[in-house]
Amino acid sequence: MFKNPNPNQIIVNAGNGSGGFFTWDVLDKLGADTFGSLHLKPDGMFPNHIPNPEDKIAMAMTRAAVLQNSADLGIVFDTDVDRSGVVDNKGNSINGDKLIALMSAIVLKENPGSTIVTDARTSMSLTKFITDRGGHHCLYRVGYRNVIDKGVHLNKDGIETHLMIETSGHGALKENHFLDDGAYMVVKIIIEMVRMKLGGSDEGIGSLIKDLEEPCESIELRINIVSEPRDAKAKGLEAIETFRNYIEEGMLKGWELDSCGDCWVSEGCLVDTNDTPTHIDAQMYRARVSNNEHGQHGWIHMRQSIHNPNIAVNLQSSVQGGCLSMARALRDDFLKASGVDTFLDIAQIDKFVENGSLA
Repeated sequence: MFKNPNPNQIIVNAGNGSGGFFTWDVLDKLGADTFGSLHLKPDGMFPNHIPNPEDKIAMAMTRAAVLQNSADLGIVFDTDVDRSGVVDNKGNSINGDKLIALMSAIVLKENPGSTIVTDARTSMSLTKFITDRGGHHCLYRVGYRNVIDKGVHLNKDGIETHLMIETSGHGALKENHFLDDGAYMVVKIIIEMVRMKLGGSDEGIGSLIKDLEEPCESIELRINIVSEPRDAKAKGLEAIETFRNYIEEGMLKGWELDSCGDCWVSEGCLVDTNDTPTHIDAQMYRARVSNNEHGQHGWIHMRQSIHNPNIAVNLQSSVQGGCLSMARALRDDFLKASGVDTFLDIAQIDKFVENGSLA
């Protein structure tokens, strides 16, 4: 085999899951230098860290290995390689919104004007990042299958949609038959990285998202449903629908429902949002939040957990203290005012409101 005199050095962190094959069966055979790779041997006890591109330890260990070895790229896989995240040559972690932005930048170079489908927990800055590059951003229901299926349906309706990706790292590409394949995502990133180097750039893959603004604050809170197990789903649905009604009736000042059915769409998006689901399926809503001082500064998203008897509340703000003020309004002007706190345990909301953190 031809020996590359200047191989790209790529660190793979398989987290003792099944992703070690990508090192010896793919990268090594293509002539990459994979010295310094981590936790390649499968071990179901996962002795080093959770194999998860969202895990802080996994990303920190990969970052350290990239910097120690002056590598071009670090890769983190989850257990079965359907999710991935990366670390650039400067040690910057790229997952969540950053990974979506990176993949969007690559996809929109190849497919100008494409729609990008994500879940509804992504930032307002990500929407701007996508639309600034000529793309359209469809924010859909949480759940990677929902996101991917939405992309499939949009393509069937004649709306070019080449990337569907959730903040967890689950992603699929039209060119790869809509499969959620973390290794394929990484291959796309590596190809773009090599193109950049061959073009004379040594900035690294992270330079593609250098103008992505990060939210000032972001937090997820959980509200447990206090009821008989058989009634939990109905009670959760009642709380979510009451949330919607409170916003629509103007009982939460400065809050505006950011949805049409179950799809949140950026300005100029071509998506037809008339596919409004039945209430039993629409168990999540997102609201834009504004105030006199900062204007629109954040959003809040409420959804019922599929697997557990609780409600997840995601808050994101572009201003300091924005999440705290939204959480306080959520508690005082909705949860308590509406009476849904009689069957919801809002202890975590209380803790955040009173302490300003969950620590």
